[in-house]
Amino acid sequence: MKIQDDFHLTYAVILEDCHSFCIWLDDKTSKWYSSKFTNLDPSVLDQIINRLGVQEEALA
Repeated sequence: MKIQDDFHLTYAVILEDCHSFCIWLDDKTSKWYSSKFTNLDPSVLDQIINRLGVQEEALA
């Protein structure tokens, strides 16, 4: 779910087991960041970010 944020491209991510967190893209570094308490394997987080990237391209 995309969140209105004046500073970053931000998404709220909710997984099936009710685990939720935010990720955002820093425009200055073009790097994705996640909430402090995101407890996911980095490869899973990469898959989520890649999927969001594909959706953003489709909307452009």
